[in-house]
Amino acid sequence: MRVRVPASIANLGPGFDILAMAVDLWLEVEAEPAAVPSWSFSGEGADFLGQHPNPLSVLPMRGEVRCGIPLGVGLGSSAAARLAAAVLSADPDPLGAATKAEGHPDNVAAAFRGGLVMSVGGALLDLPRPDLEIALLVAFDPVPTERARSVLPPAIPHATAVLNAGRLALLVEVFHSRRWDLLGAASEDSLHQPFRESLYPWVARVRAAALEAGALASAVCGAGPSVFAYCRQGEASGVAQSMEHASGGRGRALVTQVSSSGLVVEA
Repeated sequence: MRVRVPASIANLGPGFDILAMAVDLWLEVEAEPAAVPSWSFSGEGADFLGQHPNPLSVLPMRGEVRCGIPLGVGLGSSAAARLAAAVLSADPDPLGAATKAEGHPDNVAAAFRGGLVMSVGGALLDLPRPDLEIALLVAFDPVPTERARSVLPPAIPHATAVLNAGRLALLVEVFHSRRWDLLGAASEDSLHQPFRESLYPWVARVRAAALEAGALASAVCGAGPSVFAYCRQGEASGVAQSMEHASGGRGRALVTQVSSSGLVVEA
């Protein structure tokens, strides 16, 4: 069996635990049943994956994993691995199993469906896929999601909630209307980024550099510390390079796009 799962970027600014998009970086797995687990790993984080238990390595199968998703830096590597593992385990509901293991649906939903996905009250809604390039600053040093969640306050002021709800509503409208001139304002956030940037204060410089280089908007990838920026076609490479320079050696530039497809399974 061959399974391919895309990377994903969650939150997209104000859509905390609600919005995510699949991007064109892939986890590829080929495997068959075996008496005991026997796995080989190549690509991103191959040494780490080969030495530490992960959702795939514990399966009683013999297989090869080619990982094109940077690990632990906000690009949905754990969601992709859990989704692939659920499929290989013949789980009748791989989306549900992977979501339960993750603890939240955003990354898993985007990896499963592809494109841009909104998860609300158990429902998954597809949003129009933006015809934009994605510039990435892929962080070198991971920040565990648990730590990134631990810095969030248990409650926020009513006015902050209203402000963020308005931005989320505007962002959804922007994806439908393609009013990219409003994308910057729509992508701002008050729920998680201001608090999480205390863990990686250099991210503010990277986001500012992206905008100065011509990006339409920029935000932290999921829990971070990687950063993404929406760019017009042909402009992402220059933006990504500016982000890398502003990071002061804390990450590398990468250019990708929103993936039109999600999970792919071949017998």
